Amino acid sequence: MVVLLLARCGMRISEPLRLQRHHFRRDDCTLYIEKTKFSKDRLIPIPKEVVYEIENYLSVRKSILHDDSPFLLVRTDQKPPTDQQIRFQFHKAMKDMGLNQPKRVIGNVNFLQPSPHSLRHSFAVYTLQEIRERGGDPQHALPILAAYMGHSEYKYTSVYLRVTDAISRKNLVDFSLWQERKE
Repeated sequence: MVVLLLARCGMRISEPLRLQRHHFRRDDCTLYIEKTKFSKDRLIPIPKEVVYEIENYLSVRKSILHDDSPFLLVRTDQKPPTDQQIRFQFHKAMKDMGLNQPKRVIGNVNFLQPSPHSLRHSFAVYTLQEIRERGGDPQHALPILAAYMGHSEYKYTSVYLRVTDAISRKNLVDFSLWQERKE
């Protein structure tokens, strides 16, 4: 569930670990994230598929654990999972899928080993990409995406535009290489 929330809702790793049951608002498909980075609170809409998964998780949890933990996500001892447990499971999954790659430098770009925070970056990039594909302007969406992600200023969200711009240019011809071949 933590990985699902990181990937589908762009949450920071600490945010789902601190969620209380009452922070999940099934009726309006939202999660209330309390006192996150920069001591900000925010209410975020979540996809219906995520609502369904949370409801399913809570139903199974109730039938198996018969718990009364106030936390939304718990281990079998009814305590929330820890940051280290999530990171361990994430890296184990990456290794199992063959995605365990060391840091690489290609040209002037660093490619770091995947981490749970990579899912937050992917969420932002794909959100901006989807806006572009629908004919919208990702630049105009930055203030809203910044608020959704809990950034203190939307200029911090604008770094994701560089990635979406690079993706949209990936099929362009590199004329400098073409010119070298011609000579």
